[in-house]
Formats: sequence, C-alpha cells, structure tokens
Amino acid sequence: MKKAKNKLKNVSLVHGLAEDMPYENEKFDYISNNYAFHHFLKKEAALDEIYRVLKKNGVYKLHNIAIHDMRKWWVYHYFPTAYEEDVKRFWEKEVIFDELSIRGFNTELQMTYRLEKIRVSDYLGYAENRDISILTLIDDQDYQEGLEKMRYDVKRNPKKTIVTDFAEMFCISTKG
Repeated sequence: MKKAKNKLKNVSLVHGLAEDMPYENEKFDYISNNYAFHHFLKKEAALDEIYRVLKKNGVYKLHNIAIHDMRKWWVYHYFPTAYEEDVKRFWEKEVIFDELSIRGFNTELQMTYRLEKIRVSDYLGYAENRDISILTLIDDQDYQEGLEKMRYDVKRNPKKTIVTDFAEMFCISTKG
C-alpha cells in the first residue's frame, strides 16, 4: 500500500477483504476484478459483498484465466501438480455464471481460447522468476523438478517447442 500511495496522489486507498468490504451499501458504479477471483478464500461471500456495494445497474467485471479449458498450458505441462492445486482454487465458468445469476446479476460471459506452439526457452524465465501465483503454491520439490525438466529440454534443444493452450474468461455482470 505504501508504494501505491506514493504513485497515486489523488486516490484514496483502503485496505480490506473482498468478503467484508469497508464500504456502505450501493457505493460503486463499477468494480473490476482482474486475475484475482481465484485467490478469494470465501468466493460466495465476496460475490455477496460485490452485489451489496454496487449501485443499481452497476457493473462488475471479472476477468481471469479459465484453467478448466487449458489442460495443455505450459505451466501444467512442466508442473503437473499446479493443475491439481488450481482446480481447488478456480471455479468453472458455469459455476461463476450461476453464482452471479442467483444473486441478481444479469451476466454475459465470453471466452477466448488460443492453441499454439511455443518455444520453451521463451518461457523459462517466467518459470525461474516463480511469479506466476500457482508456482508459489506448489511444493518446492515439484517446482524444482519442473524447472529442471524445462532447463534440460532447453539445453538439449534450444529451439524445442511444445503445444500450449490458454483460455481467458471475460464476465460482465450488471446489478439488476
């Protein structure tokens, strides 16, 4: 928060939890949630709070990866336990749609999907940085084994490619 406060002079920053927001009812016209919903421990409570603090006709935008539609993702290829962990954290798109709908949101959910070949060496740095959240959650031994496999593949063939996929969900929900 200190770094953000130094960079954002005309913005009020408030520390709080998504499932217990320190705001009055119907405070916001728009709430944006990018690549974070899977981190919420109490997802149902977070959605209740989002509904509570949005004004009538307010918009909630949820953007995230859709792990159930990307089993060939390079992360899961080299770090198989990452998928097992992600399944625990990510709701399927139908669940997200249903949970928003039962709360009174009018929801439109769109998906994008990409299947492509990638050069492993182009992604080794991402793995080494370990800043993809799931790589911080898997066991250190599983992480090291996956990293060594990537390094081995690159050392054996610097131009090695694998097929990977990537799916994103864009969800726009309007409070009824």
